[in-house]
Amino acid sequence: MPQCKQCTEQFPITPADQAFYAKLAVPEPTLCPLCRRQRILAWRNQRILYSRPCDATKKNIISVFAPNAPYRVYDRDYWWSDKWDPTSYGRDFDFTKTFAENYDALLHDVPMAGIFNARSVNSAYSNHSGEMKDCYLAFAVWGSEKVLYGDLSSYDRDCAEMLETGKCNLSYEMIQTTNCYNTNYSVRSENCSDSWFLFDCKDCSDCIGCTNLRSKQYYIFNKQYSREEYEKRKKELALDTRTGITNVRAQFETLKKQCVHRFASLTKCENSTGDYLVGAGNTHDSFALRGETQNCAFCINGIDKLTDTYDSYGVGASLERAYMVLDTGVNATENIACVIAWSCQFAYYSYNCHSSFEIFGCSGLRNKKFCILNKQYEEAEYKELKARIIEHMKRGGEWGEFFPPQIAPFGVNETIAQEERPVNKEEALRLGFKWQDYSVATRGKETLGPEAVPETIAATGDDIVQQILACAGCGKNYKIVKVELAFYRGKALPIPLQCPDCRYQARLAVRNPHQLWHRQCMCVLASHETHSAGAQCLNEFETSYAPDRPEKIFCENCYQKEVI
Repeated sequence: MPQCKQCTEQFPITPADQAFYAKLAVPEPTLCPLCRRQRILAWRNQRILYSRPCDATKKNIISVFAPNAPYRVYDRDYWWSDKWDPTSYGRDFDFTKTFAENYDALLHDVPMAGIFNARSVNSAYSNHSGEMKDCYLAFAVWGSEKVLYGDLSSYDRDCAEMLETGKCNLSYEMIQTTNCYNTNYSVRSENCSDSWFLFDCKDCSDCIGCTNLRSKQYYIFNKQYSREEYEKRKKELALDTRTGITNVRAQFETLKKQCVHRFASLTKCENSTGDYLVGAGNTHDSFALRGETQNCAFCINGIDKLTDTYDSYGVGASLERAYMVLDTGVNATENIACVIAWSCQFAYYSYNCHSSFEIFGCSGLRNKKFCILNKQYEEAEYKELKARIIEHMKRGGEWGEFFPPQIAPFGVNETIAQEERPVNKEEALRLGFKWQDYSVATRGKETLGPEAVPETIAATGDDIVQQILACAGCGKNYKIVKVELAFYRGKALPIPLQCPDCRYQARLAVRNPHQLWHRQCMCVLASHETHSAGAQCLNEFETSYAPDRPEKIFCENCYQKEVI
């Protein structure tokens, strides 16, 4: 097995992997999957927003680029206008320099879009999102309305604190749930309504603190009640108070650790490994992919049709033959080492390019073809120069590798690379990543401490939106906005005592990591008829539950017999 040149860990390359690399005419990787992922995600500042002037209009804008970032940054709408021409920044390729040196110079000249937020209404404080209305601090959210503090969600409505959810309505603090209504604090549940604190429940209503239920109603901590008893017990739990929610959460977490956990969520999948996959075939080491995924590996967060794609994040909508791409797709073919490339065919080593054909080392292009470093060429000239550059990159060990960390436009601590493989500043700089010391956070400016925030929303006055709060976790200051207050009142939920970042980190801690471990089924139940009494099931699998986790992890057969 090869040894990763960054972390020195050995990693396998399978025959299927080799066939993929041959198909795209790229060499086998020199980095392990986690180190490759780290480099790719270092190009995605998903959640940190700054205020800085637009370099074209001079007005203050919301931007993912810090005020001290050495790039030209345009207001989103101005960037998309025809008031400037990306090809005016075109230049010749300098063969005395590496490709990375050529491309880094281009990136510092071509204007960057301040934020990636498309076709949205009244949703300015959102990024890597689109087709939204009235959303606030929603990141990687699509097709949603009135979503507050959502991440990686789609088609939600009137919700807050969501992570990897879809088609939920009037719900709060949900993780990997779909089609839920008026449900709060729930994980990996589907088609549930009017419930609190669910894990792995389906088609349930009026349930509190429950796990592994199917088509149930009026359950509390997995115990059946009559409707009258349920309503009485629910009132006693005081779910409109912070103390009541804390107490129920504690009991729920204990029950969740004791219940059966399916080794992976694989729905209509064939010959695939990973977690939270739907409709995947011959797909491995991948997570959160939904719909017609074939022959892929090391992919995270993809939708619709995805074919022959490796090492990607935030991709899909008909993407075929792609390698090391980020936020890329939409009827696209053969994209290699591209970031935010939409509807591009045969695009290589390019950033924020759209509806273009045969481009190499470009930035900010729209509706262009046969361009290298943003310079336009005739087709024959383009192909000849492209071949020369690839040979130049091969000699320097650049071809088939992602961009080196030194030219990423963000500090690694600004990006979601820190969620997958966190590093401190010293380690980041040693590995060649940038680090951003500029911060928008404040501390010590609070007018109301955590101890003074009312226990219930009923006791909370309108003046809470005028207060500066201090996070009970990290101490950072944060505020409650009017639309947020209205949401809490409508749901009878108390004001949160943590800042949005700490609440997001808490949701990430609940979601399993994007990593797999080889394990054996933990079932010893003789009633399953797959093994004798007291003997552990012999089935083995790849799971995102690490071996030191306390949960009972079952194979598919044992899970189906126990839960379904």
